[in-house]
Amino acid sequence: GKPSYVQAQLENGLGKNAEEEYNVKWAAGSLYGGGADTTVSSVDCFFLAMTFHPEVQQKAKEEIDRVVGTDRLPTFSDRPNLPYVDAVMKEVLRWHPVAPMGLPHVSSIDDIFNGYFIPKGSLVLANIWGILHNPDVYHDPETFNPERFLGPNPEPDSHTYAFGFGRRVCPGRELADASVWLSVAICLAAFDISKPDGKEQHVRFTPGIISHPEHYDFIVTPRSEKAAALIRAVEDEHPFTDSDATSYLATVQA
Repeated sequence: GKPSYVQAQLENGLGKNAEEEYNVKWAAGSLYGGGADTTVSSVDCFFLAMTFHPEVQQKAKEEIDRVVGTDRLPTFSDRPNLPYVDAVMKEVLRWHPVAPMGLPHVSSIDDIFNGYFIPKGSLVLANIWGILHNPDVYHDPETFNPERFLGPNPEPDSHTYAFGFGRRVCPGRELADASVWLSVAICLAAFDISKPDGKEQHVRFTPGIISHPEHYDFIVTPRSEKAAALIRAVEDEHPFTDSDATSYLATVQA
């Protein structure tokens, strides 16, 4: 199979004792956990928001058609010229952050914050969801509204909070940001996202370190024949290949 992070560490001489093996194991787990489920949740939230807010979807499509046209899909170089699409991305991160309580921190020294004494070694959790839904900062925080990040007095950029803080800030935040933005822009350019007729649905989210929308139904169709051709062209240029899932499952089952 393909070389893996764990294989590389072992070949470099790590894992010879229990402590090194522990560090390699948990480093690999962190890499997998940080990349496998986080951007998936953001893209899932994007489709949920578009399903329930067709007016936002339409406005973003109009911007893409005006700036990019319909002969190609958006690229990352288009981002500075697509402020509304960028605002949609920011609102996806704010409306339902991937990790609502972030990751645990530990205070390295005794500290006093706003009159509260925090002893050294205290477990500290940042309520990222609470910060991004503070009505004193974000007007009508439960509403999905990209407009809040536009105009002469925009509300604070959700990127400042959504990826965590301090030494435990998400190390993959720039890659995640670029990946989600491209997913949002390309899906808006190529697809119509709609709600099935006559089916009552609700916006709900799962608990956990990484939170996802609960099941909801939606319909995705190409916006046009030209859009369908662009989608097929991407698949021709980057065909699907087998993943490492089979070898991973074989290892787990063994």
